[in-house]
Amino acid sequence: MKKIIDKNANLINAKQTIVNTAKKVVPEKIRLNLRKLNWKRMYYQEILLGKTEEEVYCPIAQKKFKTFPNGITITNGARCRHRLFWLYLERETDILTGNYKVLHSAPQYGIWQRLKTYKNIDYVPADKFMDGYDYYEGVENVDLLDIAYNENHFDYVICNRVLEHIEDDITAMKEMFRVLKPGGTALLSVPIDFKLEKTHESYTSREDRIKYYGQWDHVRMYAGDIKERLESVGFEVEMNRYSDNFSEEDMKKYGLCVDTIIVAKKK
Repeated sequence: MKKIIDKNANLINAKQTIVNTAKKVVPEKIRLNLRKLNWKRMYYQEILLGKTEEEVYCPIAQKKFKTFPNGITITNGARCRHRLFWLYLERETDILTGNYKVLHSAPQYGIWQRLKTYKNIDYVPADKFMDGYDYYEGVENVDLLDIAYNENHFDYVICNRVLEHIEDDITAMKEMFRVLKPGGTALLSVPIDFKLEKTHESYTSREDRIKYYGQWDHVRMYAGDIKERLESVGFEVEMNRYSDNFSEEDMKKYGLCVDTIIVAKKK
């Protein structure tokens, strides 16, 4: 078993090395077009191989497809957790209908492309820019450890799959709390292993982080105690396993996965 784990870790390591090199060498627009071509290739390959069953529907793209190859919506790159998150926005919040200021950290391409079309939203897609990398046009350079906005500025902060990359996640949580208005909400997601009694963050080597945290740039694997971490900076927290709201049929239709959306409110 250890040999299998080590082999998988090595494969992930090699793949991520190639991806990171490409991000430094190839401009973002070209990388995006190449990804879209690859999504289409996978899509038609699955159709030719007869791997389709019933039509599926992406709520972000608002379109039907014959399949989600590798779980991906071929027009926007959305994955299972992105589609689940979008359904939460649509059905459980009034973000899409209200007049709100929204900060979206490390925006997922499909969600970002859709949110920026809503004229009622003062929408800020943001990422921390690293030297040598090319970023999407229209994304602001914002460091979650030092958010360059005044306190009580945003109504919502969206932060999906970011905190596991940040060494000092408590400071990032404090900053999100600071820039939210009273009554504002942070909508978060991170990889969580609910079998762990406590968040694990002692591994520091690239190999161990790939093996135990899933990626070389993940600095921890969260447990359910992320709720206490967020509460320690002032949030009121709901751990919403939103996927439980869908039937097996709808999980297949929308291409969803089991995932928890963390709803952190600033009272």
